[in-house]
Amino acid sequence: MKMQIILVAVFFTLLAVSSPASAAVPDLCMDNVFCNGGNPEASYGPSLSIAQKSDQPLAECSRIGPVLKDVAEYRIKVNVGPGEYDYITLTNYVEEKSPWHTDRDENLVILPGQGLTEMFYSDMAIYYAQRGYSVYILDRRETNIQPDEDDFSFMEGWNVDMHLSDTYEGIYASRNHTSFLSGKSAENIKVTAIGHSHGALILTAYEASEYDDLPLGSVDRIVPVDIIIKYNPKYSELIEDQQQESNDIYKDIENGVHQSTGMGKMITVASPAYASPNDTSTIWPGLTNIQLFRFMASQIYIISPHPYTPNYHYWTGDLNGLYYVDENRLLNLTLNGGAVPFTPNTMDQYMAGLMGNVEGYDIDSSKVDSPVLYVGLGGGFGDYGSWWYEKEVGKTNKKVTCMNWGDQGHASLLIDRNSPELWALIYKWMKD
Repeated sequence: MKMQIILVAVFFTLLAVSSPASAAVPDLCMDNVFCNGGNPEASYGPSLSIAQKSDQPLAECSRIGPVLKDVAEYRIKVNVGPGEYDYITLTNYVEEKSPWHTDRDENLVILPGQGLTEMFYSDMAIYYAQRGYSVYILDRRETNIQPDEDDFSFMEGWNVDMHLSDTYEGIYASRNHTSFLSGKSAENIKVTAIGHSHGALILTAYEASEYDDLPLGSVDRIVPVDIIIKYNPKYSELIEDQQQESNDIYKDIENGVHQSTGMGKMITVASPAYASPNDTSTIWPGLTNIQLFRFMASQIYIISPHPYTPNYHYWTGDLNGLYYVDENRLLNLTLNGGAVPFTPNTMDQYMAGLMGNVEGYDIDSSKVDSPVLYVGLGGGFGDYGSWWYEKEVGKTNKKVTCMNWGDQGHASLLIDRNSPELWALIYKWMKD
C-alpha cells in the first residue's frame, strides 16, 4: 500500500506539470447547428443549407447526411441556460425513407460516460438504428468546454439536479424530432434509454425522479451499463474508500476547484503516444509514450488512490498492447473530439457519496419502476454494480434483469472488436 501511494503521488505530480495544451483537442462547438430545443413551443426544421419545404416548421436543426446505407445523421442543439456552455447536443441516427422522413417511431436515447462524447458511441448508435430505432446520443454541457478554459466558476451549479433537467430536455427534444420526421404523435413515441458509467448513474437517478412522470419525459425501459449505485455492505473497505473520495472532492469544491480532469489526464498521455509512441515518456521515465498510454488504459487501478473495484480498468491489455481494441482508433478518438478534458466535480462527488453511503446521497429504489437491464462489464464495475439493482430495486420492481459481460474493462461497451456481441444481447432484452 505504501508503494502504491508513492506511485500515485509521483505519477500525478509529473502529470500535473505536463501541459494538456499539447493534446490535439478540437473545437467542439458546432456553429452549423440551429435549434430551439428546451422551449415547449419549439418545432424542428432543416438547417439553412437545406431547401425549405412547405411541410417543415420554422425552427431549425441540421441534417448532416447519410452515414451508412439508409441511416442518416441529424444534429439538434438544445439551449438549457444563458451561459456560453449551457447547451446540450443530440446526435440522431435513423433510417430514412427520404431526407427529413422516416417510418421509425421508437426512440433509443444513449447517455455517455463522463468526459466522453458521441464519437465513442456512434458505432453502437448506428447498430441500433439499423434495427429499427431512432437513436439519440445526448452530449452533456461538459462536451462544450474549450480546452483553453481557465475559469470554471460556471461549474459551481452543475450538479445532478441540473443533469436530470437537461436529460428531460433531451428526451423531450428527441420525441419532438422523431415526431416531426415520422408524422407520429410525440406522446406515443416509446423511449428506451441506455446509460454508460456516469450516464448510467444519471439515467438511474432520472428514472427515480419526477421528470420520468412527465408525459414527454418518460422512459419506458432502462439499461444502466457498468455503474455502482450502492455496494453490497460486505465490501466495507471499498465503501470506506468512497467515503474518503467524497471528502476529498468536497474539500476541492470548498476551495473553488469545480472541475475534474480525469479524461484530461488521459488526453495528456495520449498526445505523445500518438505523435511519438516509441520515445521515452517525460511523465513516467522507464516507459515509452505508448506504454504509458497502455498502462493508463489497462492498469489504472494500480495508481488510483480509491479504485472502484480491485481490478478496475478501461481496456484489457499490458505494456505490449491492448487486446480487444484498435489502439490507433482509440488514440484518434481520444485526441479528436471523443474525450473532453473538463467535467464537473459535483458529479464525481455525487457518485462517491452514493457508493460511500454518505448522508444526504440516495436514490429511491422504489421509484425505479420501469423494466431494468443492468449490465456489468467485467474488469470495470462488473457484478459489484448488480447488487443494488437486484436487491434494492428488485424489492418493488419485478422486472429487473442483471448480467455480467466479459472481462475487458469499463469501456468495453464502446469500440472493442467484439462490442457488437454485447449490443446484440442488449437488443434481445429490449425486444423481449
